[in-house]
Amino acid sequence: MNSLQGHVLRVLGGTVLLSWMLALVALWFLLQHSETSIADNGLRNFATRILQAIPQRDALAPGPGTSPKPSALPDDPLLAFQVWADRSVLVAHTPGAPASALKPDFADGFASLLVGGQRWRVYSVSDSAGRKFVQVGRLHSELDAELQRKALTVVGVLTTVVCAIGMLTFLAVRRSLRPVADLEATLRRRARFDLTPLPATALPTELQPLVESFNHVLAQLDVAIEGERRFIGDAAHELRTPLAALQAQAHVALHARTTAEKDAALVKLIAVAERSTRLSEQLLDLARLNAGEHAPQRERADLSELVLHVAREFEIFAQTHQRTLALDLAPAGIDCNIDEIGILLRNLVDNALRYTPQGGRVRIRCGSMDTGAGPAGYVEVADDGPGVPAAEREAIFHRFHRVPGNGTRGSGIGLSLVAGIARLHEATVLTGTGIDGLGFSVRVQFPAASLPVAAPP
Repeated sequence: MNSLQGHVLRVLGGTVLLSWMLALVALWFLLQHSETSIADNGLRNFATRILQAIPQRDALAPGPGTSPKPSALPDDPLLAFQVWADRSVLVAHTPGAPASALKPDFADGFASLLVGGQRWRVYSVSDSAGRKFVQVGRLHSELDAELQRKALTVVGVLTTVVCAIGMLTFLAVRRSLRPVADLEATLRRRARFDLTPLPATALPTELQPLVESFNHVLAQLDVAIEGERRFIGDAAHELRTPLAALQAQAHVALHARTTAEKDAALVKLIAVAERSTRLSEQLLDLARLNAGEHAPQRERADLSELVLHVAREFEIFAQTHQRTLALDLAPAGIDCNIDEIGILLRNLVDNALRYTPQGGRVRIRCGSMDTGAGPAGYVEVADDGPGVPAAEREAIFHRFHRVPGNGTRGSGIGLSLVAGIARLHEATVLTGTGIDGLGFSVRVQFPAASLPVAAPP
């Protein structure tokens, strides 16, 4: 039922069949009218000629001068005529014609009458003196039979033409849709993960936009698969270094000759383990973000509550590493995926704490501001660390990019996650200097919505 070819054939077949039926009805009425007109014209002409052939004399009794020759009789045995004189004397008639007048009232013109138990089509004509009358008639049954024969002939010819049209239509539809079948065969013969564009030049013009759209999807899928391949390769490379470091520090601790050497190796081992754990978490977040990129689940949330929840997770880390974590929060409602915004906030805070030296400060602000199109929520994380050169501020949001000179403090994934989540929420990421003109700051500004407006910082 969903076959395009079947649908087209059904529509065309129904149209041809309906046209055939309407043509039959129209031809029937036209043929009936035409046949009646032809028969009537024949009767009138025949009666007029007979009247003209009657001798002009006073005697109207039957005789040699008024009897038609056998050769003058019509070939049709069911065609009858009568010649009457003074409405009472039958002067001449064809063999088998009724003995009574075909048209008893002898009025000029056509009439359909019942004579001798049979229905006749009769034409009567008289001379100018009103004494000679010629009546010509033909059985209605013969007229109907002749009409039926002609109708059957027309139906046979029309049906043959319709069948020919139907066959040509079927072949034309099959030929028109053959490129689609060839395209299907080409797809089935393709190797696995072959995402090259499909040929669309041989297809009908109406189907080319569909194939071009499909090629667009294939191109996007190719980009996504290539991105996943690069991600897997980069992730394997990134994990190889900390795993090798873990193994090396474990060997150092195992073969340490003094407690101090063992403790130093274990401290390095813990640091590497923490970095490996953070890298694994970020890789999992990135994979989860990519998996849910096309099916966002949004709900209303207060950005200040999310920031407060994430900040509490980093309190112990900040105290342990001798950093100050300050909060400046105001209510700001946004439509978001809470899990994704949590990942965004964790990476911003983690990135700021890791790149801020001991004794440094990290400040988190959130609230709403009027952008002209309405109040918009924002969150900003700033620090007073070494900062990021202006030339590097755009590149740090690319996956696995590290600012030169930062050593092994970051994995190059955190800010790429921030950029990806902001893009999914149609948010804008802005960078600048941090606290007191030092360090670095990242502000994520969400689209304008119906939010309580607070004074901008």
